[in-house]
Amino acid sequence: MPVTLSLAHALDLPLEAECIMPSTFAGKKLGEMRRLEVYQGNQTLTLGDFFDISGSAGKTADSTTIIVEGDLERVKRIGQKMAGGAIHVRGNAGMYLGAEMASGRIHVSGSVDSWAAAEMKGGNIQIEGDAGDYLCAGYRGSWEGMMGGRVYVGGNVGREMASHMRRGFIAVRGNVGAPAAARMMGGTIIVSGDMEDRIGIQATRGMIVCLGSVKSMLPTYKFSGTSQREFIGYYLRYLHSRRPDFLTKTIGSGERWMKFLGDFAEENTYEEIYLRDAANRHLLSR
Repeated sequence: MPVTLSLAHALDLPLEAECIMPSTFAGKKLGEMRRLEVYQGNQTLTLGDFFDISGSAGKTADSTTIIVEGDLERVKRIGQKMAGGAIHVRGNAGMYLGAEMASGRIHVSGSVDSWAAAEMKGGNIQIEGDAGDYLCAGYRGSWEGMMGGRVYVGGNVGREMASHMRRGFIAVRGNVGAPAAARMMGGTIIVSGDMEDRIGIQATRGMIVCLGSVKSMLPTYKFSGTSQREFIGYYLRYLHSRRPDFLTKTIGSGERWMKFLGDFAEENTYEEIYLRDAANRHLLSR
C-alpha cells in the first residue's frame, strides 16, 4: 500500500520538503512520517503540519511508493537525492524535483518549476506537462550537469536545458528554449518540437536530434551534409517503444537529416546535431 500525502491547505510561502522521498519514508510508521522536518521561511516545521498522511511505507526504498496530491507548485525538492522507489505527483510540482536523483522513478501528471533533474545521476523522470528553466542542468559554478538516467517531458522546456550534460537521455515532446545543451559533454537529446537558437554553445561531445525547426545554428558549427541516417531510426524506435505519444510528426524510413558538427570554438569536439531536413531548409539559405 503506498503512502499518500494530501496537501491540507494552500501555501502562502514556499515549502522545502526534501524529506519526500522513499528512502526517508522506508520502515517508518505514520507518526514518524508526520514528524519529518520541512522548512518554510526561517521556521523548521513538520510534514504533518502541511500534509494529511495515510498508507504505509515498505521496509526499503525500492519497496516504497509515495503519492503526493494538491497544489504543489510551492513545494520544493520533492525527490531530491532520491535513491530507489517511486513517487507519483498528481498535479504540478515546485523547484528541484528529482535533483541529484540516483535511482527510482518519478511521475508528474502536471508541470514542474526550474532545476528539475539538476545534476541527475540515474533513474527515470516523466513529466506530462511543461518543465521550467535549467532542466537536467548543472548548478551555478558546477561543471557537472546530468550524469545519467532518463527524463521525458510531455510539454515545453524553458531556458538552459541540459547545460554541462555528461551522460543520460532526454526526450521532449514540445519546444525548447535557448540556449540548450550549453557545454554539453555527452548524452543524447531528442526534441520533437522546435528549438531556439544557440544550441550547443561550447559543447564537445554528445548528440542532439530535432524533429522540428531550429531558429539558427551557431557559426562555429560546420554543416556536414544531408542524407538518410539509419541510426536515427533506432533512437526514434527506442522513444516510440516508451512514449509513442512523443513522436508527433510522421518520420518515414527515407527521411533526410542535416548533420552539424561542433562547437569548433573548442578543442577536440565531437558534438553532433541532427536536424530534420524538411523543417530546417532555411538554415542553408544564409
